[in-house]
Amino acid sequence: MTFIPRHIYTKLKNHLSEPEISLILGPRQSGKTTIMKKLQKELQQQNKSTLFLNLDINEDKQFFQTQHTLIDYIKSKISNKPTVIFIDEIHRLTNAGLFLKGLYDLKTKYKFIISGSGSLELKANIIEPMTGRKKIFYCLPISFTEFITYKLNTTEKKAKTLLDQNPLQASRLVNEYINYGGYPRVISTQTHQNKINILTEIFKSYIEKDILLLLNIQKDQAFRNLIKLLATQTGNLINYNELSSTLGLNLKTLKKYLYLLEKTFIISLTPPFFQNARKELTKSPKVYFLDLGLLHLAQGILPSLQNQIIGNTFENACFLRLKELNLFHQIHFWRTKSGAEVDFIIHSPKTGQPIPIEIKLNPKKNILGKSLINFIKKYQSKQSFIYSLNTKHISSKFNTHTIPFHHLPKI
Repeated sequence: MTFIPRHIYTKLKNHLSEPEISLILGPRQSGKTTIMKKLQKELQQQNKSTLFLNLDINEDKQFFQTQHTLIDYIKSKISNKPTVIFIDEIHRLTNAGLFLKGLYDLKTKYKFIISGSGSLELKANIIEPMTGRKKIFYCLPISFTEFITYKLNTTEKKAKTLLDQNPLQASRLVNEYINYGGYPRVISTQTHQNKINILTEIFKSYIEKDILLLLNIQKDQAFRNLIKLLATQTGNLINYNELSSTLGLNLKTLKKYLYLLEKTFIISLTPPFFQNARKELTKSPKVYFLDLGLLHLAQGILPSLQNQIIGNTFENACFLRLKELNLFHQIHFWRTKSGAEVDFIIHSPKTGQPIPIEIKLNPKKNILGKSLINFIKKYQSKQSFIYSLNTKHISSKFNTHTIPFHHLPKI
């Protein structure tokens, strides 16, 4: 399979010299195995000692009875010299968190790079046992920045310049990404039908392997229906009572399912920003999908897409762009009880000051929404942004930058 350069790859390489276990978590088929294989190949080309084990393979699984069984096997293959050990599909192992804790505590000369699906964190309670013993690297579907650098075969900076210079090419790539999302196999295949087939397979595998098999969810039809309902409500507030009634689930089960969807990297629940609990919403989050192709599949509109951007999909796409900023603070939204709303609130990494961001497919020049102005005045924001499909403009009013989708806000 074609290797698509990923930011996580550089981060993993930089962590090779650190003693902690490098733990890669992400949804199925997001590229975890490909990244590990690529890194192993690069290390081998440098004459470094490596070993790759896969818990999907019974022949490998037999060596994971105890930590000492595994170490004895590794020594039999490569002696006791410093070696990078890759372990794929660790979620197949019962009590993976405790197993890895014990493995780390043996203080061997081996560097471990380990991958697991989204269900690992839930199934193995992996975080607590491994405190101070691991660094987590999240391998999510490919970001738009990674997508365009791959498609244009260039650097991030040059890719942005090329799209600025060629609006038609920018429009084509933006449409492709927003329609089909960022799963590597989807990106690297060419035809519309093949992309649909791959997304369908990914979703089926997620339900059957993560939800039914590993997490043992009984009401799988209600779970599927929840995903479909959320897909029609992307960018909207979660109405727990309405969802509970529609699906025939009690609130406790509904909230458990939403939690599982977050932890398995299907959705993100975005909390409200507030400082005045009497006047601003404080509880209900908004829902966004972490892959736009799966969003369209769940909406049932994937077969009919014709390079058009539908409904709240653009807002969801902009949410994913903002996640690329790797902000210390969460992304929020702002809504008052009187109905004023700003789509996203992020925080300046330098000052911590809130920065409001509005989403407008085709904004009108020099016209700012009343809610945006109210927020800027209320919280004295020094800058604000309007995310558009392809418009670029700076307004003297409140230092508001209108930026096209292929740009990231400079904060």
